[in-house]
Amino acid sequence: MKCTMIRPLFGGLIAAVLCIVTLTGCEDLPMAPGIPGTPSTSTAAAQEPAQVSSGQPAAVGTKVIRVIDGDTVAVQPVDGVLKVTDTRGDVPEHTVRLLGIDAPEMNYRKDTGPECGAKAATDHLGGILPEGLPVTVQFDPKSDRTDRYGRSLAYVITPADNDAARQQVTDGYAMPWFPKGEPEPQRTPEYRTAAEKATALHAGAHSQCPSIGRG
Repeated sequence: MKCTMIRPLFGGLIAAVLCIVTLTGCEDLPMAPGIPGTPSTSTAAAQEPAQVSSGQPAAVGTKVIRVIDGDTVAVQPVDGVLKVTDTRGDVPEHTVRLLGIDAPEMNYRKDTGPECGAKAATDHLGGILPEGLPVTVQFDPKSDRTDRYGRSLAYVITPADNDAARQQVTDGYAMPWFPKGEPEPQRTPEYRTAAEKATALHAGAHSQCPSIGRG
């Protein structure tokens, strides 16, 4: 008889304790991944600032030394970022190949002579990027930073926030281009729009050449 009365009482105490734990203890327990209201690992990672995978800066300041042709410029080297690519002259240089465009070739090392519009394209880029001009070399997150020659593949931005490559296309001295099999640079769509207008207006080298560059 005594045992019969104790069991219900003992069971009631257990139920009460379980109820208290349920109401208070669960609030401090971490929610499982995937449950609404709990940030998942991927969500938290997405909120962190994007990092350059190579550990190198996305942009670096330098100065123009000289224009080489309609889509290539030599700038002052920057330690750890823009390595010296040419020491033949009096001043060490780093060569930047303007990303996303192609201009007529000067063919310095060939006997064929410059392509149609090459001299005009080179002179025009020289007007955009005169010697000594401070510029920003800006890398594209989707494209390689350098080519097999060690040249930077990048955008060159002037102090007036002008993209030198886009200006070459807009004025009719280069066309949008990137190597087959490589990712399309982010600025290619705007370069294509600029090229369509320049071609329609017969701007720059389009007025005298049947085609310019490889675009």
